Amino acid sequence: MKHVVSFAIALTAALSAATAAVPLTIAEAECRALEANPELAAAQLEAIAAGRRTAEARARHFGEVDLVGSYNNFESPRLIRPMSIELFKDPAAGFAQLPWDANQVHYGIAWQIPLLAAGALHEGDRIARLSQGAAEHLSLFTRDEVRYNVRAAYRNALVVRHALSAAETLRDALGKDEADAQLKVKLGALAPVDAAKVTFALRGAEAQVAELEAQARTAEAFLAALIGEDFPVDGYALSDISGIPPFVGSGEGDETGPGAERLDLIAARETTEVFARKKRLAADSFGPRLSLEGNFLRNEAPSLDHSLDTHDVYVLFKIPVFDGLSRVHALREADDNLAAARQRERGKELEIATQVVDAHGRLSAAQALLRAGEAQRTLGKEVARVEHLKLEQGVGKVEDYLVARAQELAGETAYWRGLYTLQSAADYLNFVSGGGGEPW
Repeated sequence: MKHVVSFAIALTAALSAATAAVPLTIAEAECRALEANPELAAAQLEAIAAGRRTAEARARHFGEVDLVGSYNNFESPRLIRPMSIELFKDPAAGFAQLPWDANQVHYGIAWQIPLLAAGALHEGDRIARLSQGAAEHLSLFTRDEVRYNVRAAYRNALVVRHALSAAETLRDALGKDEADAQLKVKLGALAPVDAAKVTFALRGAEAQVAELEAQARTAEAFLAALIGEDFPVDGYALSDISGIPPFVGSGEGDETGPGAERLDLIAARETTEVFARKKRLAADSFGPRLSLEGNFLRNEAPSLDHSLDTHDVYVLFKIPVFDGLSRVHALREADDNLAAARQRERGKELEIATQVVDAHGRLSAAQALLRAGEAQRTLGKEVARVEHLKLEQGVGKVEDYLVARAQELAGETAYWRGLYTLQSAADYLNFVSGGGGEPW
């Protein structure tokens, strides 16, 4: 066992030797996710679509112009154009001389300009603008959420990578210990049962390495999915993230504000206002409608040597009287939808308040976890060193040595888990408090 080197040196060498096909820093992962994450792309496209709907709502003020046309085949000749005094300007003309034909073609343009639309224009504009604002705020919130999730996933993958590196170092060291133990058994310096204990520990370390390798691939595959790309065959080469959030221990992280300016809460409030406007629109539907309409038509038939042109311009005024109570039911539906939206807004406020409390708890727990990890790391290294010396000097037990090596592995893993958990907890507090998703 004299060939076993210092655990810290071996771990550093193992981590440095670990290679992957795609080098990836946390900043690069975040940038690539902002460009390719499908959920974020969908939210951004929904915001763009909401902007189109706003433009569509504004365009309704200008009315509509259509090209119209028809071909008619009647059972008997009919007037080609509507009856008017113009058809009787010739005193000798009678009904027989009027333009009759069984086959007629009518074509031209028609227009309609709304003057009073029972709130559909004014409220429609406001509903569209509010919906657009809600979609844009949700898009920005999704961006912040993706950034946080990518950073958290990156750190989780690093935790597993460090655990894997420590487990590989332990496995390699136990492999050398097993070879030394077998040699000592042959020389009669070690009981076969003690050598078997080393072999058993080696098999356990090999199983742990296999399990951590699977976990590492899963963690990196999840990271790739968040980035929005296929998982590379050889995985990623991740870079460590050093440092502790600057506000930890300074009191800055003790704020208890509920994140009142969080983008998803703003979107919820805008959505509630949308339903309030829809209720008003449903109430306005009982009011009158006024529109300016008209058309210009060419009327042709085989019996004519030229077309007969007509045009109409008229103002249409409508007062709704009865529609089977559909407007009444629509108003009640709008009222229920508004009440539901208010409940969802209240639920979002409570959710955010809970998340902020949870974030402060995570931060406190992560600080304690890091302190424990640092202590466990220091103790594990020292105990493993002492037990190794005792075993080399013939005064130690194999069982104690194996336990010490396992504790050394656990301490190394606990330190990195504590560090990255603290970093992610600081990110989470910033995210749920409405800090814009910016890393500390």
